[in-house]
Amino acid sequence: MFSNSFALISTNHLIDHYQSKLPDIGHLATWSVSSYKYGFNVDCLRDDDPETFWQSDGPQPHYITLQFHKKVAVQKIAILLKFDQDDSYTPVRLAIRAGMSLNDLQEVRYVGFEKPNEWLDFDVSMDLSDDGTGARPLHCYAIQIMVAANYMNGKDTHIRGLKVLGPHEPQPGAEDTIPYTSLAFQMHECIR
Repeated sequence: MFSNSFALISTNHLIDHYQSKLPDIGHLATWSVSSYKYGFNVDCLRDDDPETFWQSDGPQPHYITLQFHKKVAVQKIAILLKFDQDDSYTPVRLAIRAGMSLNDLQEVRYVGFEKPNEWLDFDVSMDLSDDGTGARPLHCYAIQIMVAANYMNGKDTHIRGLKVLGPHEPQPGAEDTIPYTSLAFQMHECIR
């Protein structure tokens, strides 16, 4: 079902605001974290403020867990890290886990960073799409981001932003009089 892979993502410039053509589906989930310091909780991951951050408080590994109320398609994860400000609190290795519940999570992707100072995004799945132009979305009810290691073996971690992105949604054509969003309806919208 899932394939494991590791990717090293390197960067050397700063971007504070993340923009994507993919829809952010994070609002569909219930978010939780393994631990946090007072004032630096899970809300700091979603507030779109690059000056706030979630800070873990406890032994590694640290976890960010999202539980969706229905099965969703997850295309990418975007994360804001600032090595210049956070130094040994900066994650250098993440493991992504996904599954149908928290009880059957499987590791689907590993990513590594070299002194990141910007929004970084990566595909959750490494399975190629049918046309070979990108990765297939991963369908799941739960996804978990595990901070496996920090720079200089730091204990706690800082993450300044996190977005979970769904796949491109098909746009109705200009000639459509009734813009169906379901593939099943689109298959029957015209007579041959």
